[in-house]
Amino acid sequence: MNKHDVHKVVTAALLSRYETAKWAAKQAHEAATNEESVAENKYDTFGLEASYLAHGQSQRVLECEQDWLIFDKKQPVLFKEEGAIDLWCLVTLTELESPYGTNKYFFISPCAGGLTVEISENKVYLVTPSSPVGKKLLGKLVGDAVELLQNGKQTAYEITTIE
Repeated sequence: MNKHDVHKVVTAALLSRYETAKWAAKQAHEAATNEESVAENKYDTFGLEASYLAHGQSQRVLECEQDWLIFDKKQPVLFKEEGAIDLWCLVTLTELESPYGTNKYFFISPCAGGLTVEISENKVYLVTPSSPVGKKLLGKLVGDAVELLQNGKQTAYEITTIE
C-alpha cells in the first residue's frame, strides 16, 4: 500500500459520497416542493419537515463537495520517514502486544474524518488533526509508541512508517 493509492481511493470515495448527497438533496427538494406536501391543517407539518430536510441535505452537498475538491486538487507528497507526523501523512501503526504484528493505517486528513477506505484488504482510517487519534499522532516520529482507546481498552502501538 502506498500513499498515492490511498489518495486515489479516498478521492473516489469522497466523489461517490458527494454524488450520493446530491441525489439525496434532489429527492428531499422534490418531497418539499411536491403538491402533496401542502399542509391540510395547522397540525400537518410534513411540508415544513420536508423543507428542513431539504435545507440540511443541500448543506451536506456543499460539505461533501468541499471535501472532495480538497482531495481532488491536492497531489500526494511523500514525507521523509524521519520527519514528524503532520497533515497529509499516511501512518502505519503496529500493535505491540500482538503476536501477529497487527497493523493499523491512518491518514491524517484536513477533512472527512471518520471515513474508512479499503485498499488491498487493509482498512485506512481518515482522522483529522482535531480528533482524539489525530491529536495523539501529530508530531510523533517513527519508533514512537502511542496508546489508542479501542472498545474501552487501551492498546499500545508503535509507529512503524510515515509516508
